[in-house]
Amino acid sequence: AAGAAVGFAAVGAAVGGAVGRRARRVRMLWPCGVTGRAAGGLGRFTFRVSCAALPCIPEVGAEPSTGSSASASPGCEDGSAGVRGLAPDPESLRWNLELAVRQEDFEMASWLQAQIRSSDLERPAIALRGLLSERVRRCVDRGLGVGDGALVVRAQRLDAVRELQVLATPPGAAASAEDGLHLILRDGVDDEEVVEAAEAALWSCWLPSGDEIIDLCMRKGLKFMGVGDLPNATQAFSEVIAQDPTYAEGWNKRATALFLAEKFDESIEDCARVLELKPRHFGCLSGLGICHLRKGDERTAARWLRKALEVNPRSGDTKRIVADLEARSAFEVLRPRIKEVLAELRTGRPPRVTATAEQVRVVWDACRVKDLDKFTYYFRIAVECLRGPGVTGVARYYAMKHAGGSVFPLSRITQGFAGFELSPGDSYRYSFMLTLDEELDSAQGGLLLRSGEDIFEAVLERLTLSGIQADSGIREADLARLNKGYQFMGRLEIQVED
Repeated sequence: AAGAAVGFAAVGAAVGGAVGRRARRVRMLWPCGVTGRAAGGLGRFTFRVSCAALPCIPEVGAEPSTGSSASASPGCEDGSAGVRGLAPDPESLRWNLELAVRQEDFEMASWLQAQIRSSDLERPAIALRGLLSERVRRCVDRGLGVGDGALVVRAQRLDAVRELQVLATPPGAAASAEDGLHLILRDGVDDEEVVEAAEAALWSCWLPSGDEIIDLCMRKGLKFMGVGDLPNATQAFSEVIAQDPTYAEGWNKRATALFLAEKFDESIEDCARVLELKPRHFGCLSGLGICHLRKGDERTAARWLRKALEVNPRSGDTKRIVADLEARSAFEVLRPRIKEVLAELRTGRPPRVTATAEQVRVVWDACRVKDLDKFTYYFRIAVECLRGPGVTGVARYYAMKHAGGSVFPLSRITQGFAGFELSPGDSYRYSFMLTLDEELDSAQGGLLLRSGEDIFEAVLERLTLSGIQADSGIREADLARLNKGYQFMGRLEIQVED
């Protein structure tokens, strides 16, 4: 209720209204003759109020006007007769009614109910759209676990998803219902079962066309495809497309049949038509990525699969494919780079690559940890995104040189626990410990970062470690203080053989 009052107070202030002070009920005064539109918010949903279409709502305790019509506008505070001849905006009236009920202003609620009934009778089509919009909004709220301050249990959330599926299914599909399912799919990360239900609901509401003849032809094509008769399946889906070129799933199913027939270019063309009609069709987005992958274009494949994850972030199969592609791409860059850095350390040559893209700044340091038996080092690394569209960690590597002259590499793909994404102004800090049988002389390394489709290296400058003496090292008890603000990745103990 407090959130609702704040949202409506913002609207009232924008158009000259006022909110009652102290313990009085909410008081909304809409000036006569005001034109324009004002925006406000209630909870997580944004609404717009058409000021010119609103009646003057009386202060609590004011008497409604005595006109014969139940929808007559009551008088304004300045004594004017109100906005006459303008029908109230049904959606705005319903928002005000919800606020009045939450504030227990039942007198105002009764007056608004009369206004809504009158408006619905005068404009039934608009009233129906308003009721549908309200029904969708409440379903989305429940699907996301929001319910007027009360806890919404999983069963209620699943019921809301099923109701949205019905509302989003042709004929008579409500686009806002499909939008709501996408919102739950993207933001309902706290309950995997609800997210899976939203995904299944989208697939279910995409399949019907709303036309019995087209649906019969679709079933025929699906039956052919199920038994591997791809030519007849393709023909059936082509007939569907010919009857209704705006039916996205007809294009998508033909793209699937063409993919199975290994006609990847034709499948890609059909995928493009699907995305013109339904840009958030995650099945088509991932299928488009797989088509490019089968053609050997891993870079383009990864781009489309990442787009699919933006729409459906919980798709485990898509995540695994993207992770594999990024790992392979990273190792293609890492292998020659690690060989080059190891050669530089072994021979003592100055680093060839010393500059990092201006988009990021990266620093690292190291200190010796007191250890009676072995040589233990504590490393800290910080990377900051300074500008640009943001960066994502792909991989990192380190090249170490023993005091005796031997060198060895360490590398890892930065996914899962080690992964990070940075927007401009963000930073990521991590640390790790390394224990060896032999003292280290120096270390060098780098982080592979992705910005858009480009992968670049953020260089870790060469550190000299040979001068750090054991008696000047820190104790493990001090690490908690040094590690403040850093994510500790763990301790690695290795033995390196020549």
